[in-house]
Amino acid sequence: MHEHIQQRIQSIIQNVEQLPSLPDVVSKIINMVNDPDVSFKHVADEIAKDQAITANILKLCNSAYFSKGKEISSIDRAIVILGLKEVKDIVVIATTKSVLNKVIVGYDLARGELWKHGVAVAMLAKKIATECNQKAIADIAFTGGIIHDVGKTVLALFVQSTFKEILNTVTEKSITFQEAEKVVMGFDHQQIGEQVAIKWKFPKVLQSIVRYHHEPMNAPDDHKMIVSIVHIANTLCLMAGIGIGSDGLYHELNYDAIKLLSLKDSELEKLFADIPELMMKAKDIL
Repeated sequence: MHEHIQQRIQSIIQNVEQLPSLPDVVSKIINMVNDPDVSFKHVADEIAKDQAITANILKLCNSAYFSKGKEISSIDRAIVILGLKEVKDIVVIATTKSVLNKVIVGYDLARGELWKHGVAVAMLAKKIATECNQKAIADIAFTGGIIHDVGKTVLALFVQSTFKEILNTVTEKSITFQEAEKVVMGFDHQQIGEQVAIKWKFPKVLQSIVRYHHEPMNAPDDHKMIVSIVHIANTLCLMAGIGIGSDGLYHELNYDAIKLLSLKDSELEKLFADIPELMMKAKDIL
């Protein structure tokens, strides 16, 4: 293990100002939508405080993926037509793109690839949740899908300098890439991502998705289902070559997660085959 790298990463975690930031409105909206007693007007007023974000949200509301065929020209109308949860998803997309749409050097991801991967995972996770009778958590799966790899934005430079050693560790110890990250650097991108989600004041369930998306059976019991959904979506998108960086071939599909969701091989194949169509619908988002 490189102790100097571990110390530098530890320093970044402890100095939260060095971690990626999001506008406060995002955590406010996510937590408001989780409140069954929240009023539509209260949510609309909160979003409207930021005019730049509002303009971006309205553009996304009328995109191919979210549009219900009716033109949306205000946040109030968006909430009425699309619903609170859908508008929350749009707020997350509008505000996280600036963090995730970057060159991720150590993972060999060109600008836009991490963002494209996150959007693909979000859409597929939402689809899996709906088709597995977990519609109540489909919007959380979507949000988790968008942000699941945020830790890579912090770890990228450290991975760049230790990449060969990480790959050698994968081979020598027959472990996954994120396990080798931890062996070599003391941290993996899931742990760092969890710290970012904590800084963003995201709910515990989203912190769990970010922390355990490669090892869903290690998630808290009440989060295992949703983490498994994002895990499967993530792995299928990597298999489809979406956002497949230098680590993409070194992640495995967890069969306990498949079992938990009672997914058959034929259903997994169908989900995999649906990815190109989802990506076509998402072209306005990317």
